[in-house]
Amino acid sequence: MYGSGPDDGDVLAMGPDTPRRTWTIGGRTRRVLVAAGVCALLAVGGAVAADRLSAPSFAQRALARLVTEVTTVPVSERAFPLPVPTTVSNVRAAAASRADGKPEVLYVDDGYCPFCIAENWALIVALSRFGQFSGLRTSRSLAFEDVPPVDGWTFYGSSYASPYLTFVPVENHSSVLVSPKAPPGAAASYRVLQRLTPAEEAAFAQLDPRRQTPFLDFGGQAELIGAGFSPYALVDLSWSQIAGDLRIPLSQPGITILGAADTLTTELCQLTGDRPADACSP
Repeated sequence: MYGSGPDDGDVLAMGPDTPRRTWTIGGRTRRVLVAAGVCALLAVGGAVAADRLSAPSFAQRALARLVTEVTTVPVSERAFPLPVPTTVSNVRAAAASRADGKPEVLYVDDGYCPFCIAENWALIVALSRFGQFSGLRTSRSLAFEDVPPVDGWTFYGSSYASPYLTFVPVENHSSVLVSPKAPPGAAASYRVLQRLTPAEEAAFAQLDPRRQTPFLDFGGQAELIGAGFSPYALVDLSWSQIAGDLRIPLSQPGITILGAADTLTTELCQLTGDRPADACSP
């Protein structure tokens, strides 16, 4: 597990086993999936509007095709058999639900973070098995923490609908520098986008004291700190190349992304009570 632009030919850029530990927090036991590498997260003082580019129609059509390709990866394209979920105590179930009765998946990331950009591929594939995205946009991390630029996605400005769970992405910083002269290797060089609510901030600070990204909280039942694979697996590959490799499970990008997506799917199935069956059946 790991953690911490310019135009593509057909898309405009905007902007497996996991070690587990058990923590007892507030009388509840949590499973924590620990990652080896992450990006440092700075305190967020406020929210600003995201930078959007006015995309010509050909880029809009290309983006729509790309989104469809990534969000419709057949479950049969899994790189490995779906892992057997670890049994979790039922005492956490009540705390995991929102007012609408669905468990919440909180995701904290940074647009400049190549580990986040890489993880977003697997997260989109996994979550698309439980619901539907709209408004997804491509993004590209700049060189950061000795990792070259990586083509990926941003959840900022998107929405997600599912009868099984609620997905709450919070992108603290964008992949856009505050000024052309700002050093791309410094987290403070990137524009602030969103901030956590007080409740989300408290949970994040408690579960991830070092405040690193990417960070996932599966409805209070499990946490993932870091990405499921190294972003180096995606370096020098375009969005369309990576998306195409999702249909080739034995390709290097296919193995890495689909393997990480299956790990996420296992946790999501545990959260939703193995629903839907077509996503959660071994």
